[in-house]
Amino acid sequence: MSEDFKTNAEKYLYSRDQFRKLAQHKFLEFNEHSNLLIASTNELIASITLFCSGRSFREIDNGLYCADLMVSFCRSHFIASDLVLGGDLVDGAVIIRKQMELLARLNELKSGADIERLIRKTPNIKHLKSGLKRLYSEYSEVAHSASPKVMELLGRRDYESGVYTLVYPDFQENAYVSLQHLILSAFEYYVWAANFLSDNFEDYDAAYHSKLFEKSFETHNRIYTGKPISELGT
Repeated sequence: MSEDFKTNAEKYLYSRDQFRKLAQHKFLEFNEHSNLLIASTNELIASITLFCSGRSFREIDNGLYCADLMVSFCRSHFIASDLVLGGDLVDGAVIIRKQMELLARLNELKSGADIERLIRKTPNIKHLKSGLKRLYSEYSEVAHSASPKVMELLGRRDYESGVYTLVYPDFQENAYVSLQHLILSAFEYYVWAANFLSDNFEDYDAAYHSKLFEKSFETHNRIYTGKPISELGT
């Protein structure tokens, strides 16, 4: 062990941080529009959350539960974004799957479902409004470490001596698949949130969020052409 580090854990964490920074640099360098897409989508999610900050949801049906879910979505969005940019695609996928379930629960609540029948039950993915529902089984496979194929998202290197799994994260093009799915979850969340806030807060001005969404959507379409990517690892 290097004398520069007192423990192996210290060495690992330092090295991981350096590799994450390098992976993020490679990610943003790979496509000139990626930084704007991430920045505009992050601004959209953060501004929705900060509009809600300090407001009472108590008089809204299931309001406190909705407020909890909104805060959770925001926190998880930024964590997943950091993981995807830093090359930690397996860990990012677990959180994106969690976002899918959260969105399904928000849509269940909007539909007027009896909350007593929802408590302690996994949200029904059929309530997702976008194509994300088609991806849920793939993300569950990643979350459960269910096959060798999905574990390849950790990163592999082929050498004459054999095939090796990377100890530290590195950029791979699959990161752009993960990013698209993260962005699509943010888009579906925005649609839900804009309707929810318009229905419950008279002073909500949707114009700013609408402009942010349009910017994000246009930038998304500069990066992703054709049908949305549907599979991880392909």
